[in-house]
Amino acid sequence: MVGVLLAVVIFALSFAAHLIYSHVVHFKDKEPVLVRFMAAASIGYVVVYAAAAALPAMGDPVVGRFVDFATGLCAMGFFVLGYVEFWSLIERSFTLRILLDAVRAPEGLTREQIADAYSDGRGLDWMMEKRIDDLLGAGMLVKDDGHIRLTAWARLIAGTFGWVQQVFRVG
Repeated sequence: MVGVLLAVVIFALSFAAHLIYSHVVHFKDKEPVLVRFMAAASIGYVVVYAAAAALPAMGDPVVGRFVDFATGLCAMGFFVLGYVEFWSLIERSFTLRILLDAVRAPEGLTREQIADAYSDGRGLDWMMEKRIDDLLGAGMLVKDDGHIRLTAWARLIAGTFGWVQQVFRVG
C-alpha cells in the first residue's frame, strides 16, 4: 500500500511541476519535455521507495516488499500513461481542434472555413507541417531529395500497427 501511496504523491508532484514548467518556459518541442518529466517521475518513484524502505519506521508491508514496490510501480505506470494519453488528446486531437474552432463560430462554418480556421486560423497546411515536423523530430521520417521517407524504425511501427488494425478490423 505504501508503494501506491508514494506513486500517487510523486505523480501528483510531477504533474504539477510539468504544468508549472509548461506555463513558465516556452519551448517548441513539447513532447520530449513531457516524456522527460514522466521518466523523471518514474525514476523518482524508484529512488523514493528505496529510501523509504530503508527507514525503520516503514516496517515490512503485509504483501511483501517486492509486491508493494511492484504495485506502486504499476500504479505509477498507469498514472504516467494516462497523463501522456490525456495530454496527447488535448494537444494534438484533430477532432477536438475542429470543435474548439467551431465553438467560436456559433453561426456555423463551411468545410472551407473549417480548413482555413483550423487551429485559430493557422489552417490545415499548418497542421500538416506541424505533424511532419514532429515526425521528423522524432526520427520517424527523413527528408531525401525533396521527398519524405520512413526510417526503418517507423516502417516497423507502421507495419506492426497496420497488422494490429487488420486484426481488430479498425482503421
